[in-house]
Amino acid sequence: MKEKVERTSPFKQFISVIFALFLRELKTRFGGRRFGVFWTFAEPFVHLVVLLLVFSFLRSRMIPQVPFELFLIAGIVPFFLFRHIATGLMSSISANKALFAYAPVKPIDTYITRTILETIIYTVIFTVILFILGFWGGFDVSIANPFGAIAIYFLIILFGFSFGIIASIVSDIFPSIKIIINMILLPLYFLSAIMYPLWIIPAQYVEYLMFNPILHLLELFKYSFFSYYPLVDGINLYYPLGFELVLLFIALASYRIRRLALAARS
Repeated sequence: MKEKVERTSPFKQFISVIFALFLRELKTRFGGRRFGVFWTFAEPFVHLVVLLLVFSFLRSRMIPQVPFELFLIAGIVPFFLFRHIATGLMSSISANKALFAYAPVKPIDTYITRTILETIIYTVIFTVILFILGFWGGFDVSIANPFGAIAIYFLIILFGFSFGIIASIVSDIFPSIKIIINMILLPLYFLSAIMYPLWIIPAQYVEYLMFNPILHLLELFKYSFFSYYPLVDGINLYYPLGFELVLLFIALASYRIRRLALAARS
């Protein structure tokens, strides 16, 4: 009598692979180094404290409804999320190349897993910081437009995902380009209006900053987060959304072309 072989559906297999990779990434991220969890949470806190000390003179130029502490954290955490997704995906192929010997594991699985992990980590960090500022700091941390903030937050995640895939594929072909990509992300931090209100910058310089799609997303996130947050003329959703869709198309098309070469690195 022939035994029936139970076949796993592609979706269940995909979920199992993602879950296994997630546990592996979690262990690598926090279990492989001492105080891993502490330093992950400490990074945005340290940035917040340093920027508060350095830019404390800007408090008087902020609108009364937006405390400077909340203004900073609403820019720092989403940008860190974007940056860590992008850099995490860039190194995901080399970090998991031995796993591609197993047929169910695909390079795209490692991209998705790292994106999920970074999203969870920085969402928890954001929640914890808001709780501390609200409970002990006495700030009003309620979100003016929760659905709008969630939508922009998702677009920031998707932007990091698209950028990270392209960076991963390009760096797989030219490994030394990782240094250049990391160097690009550094000035992007200073050009995204995280440490300063955009409206204090002279108009002739703001028009150049508008080419940065992350700037638009961060400003729209703050606009959804705070009541009466003033948007500078030129900030809109159409530009970053269009830019992101093109970037996502390039990322997925490039992955489709290079997926076998990426998996063959094992």
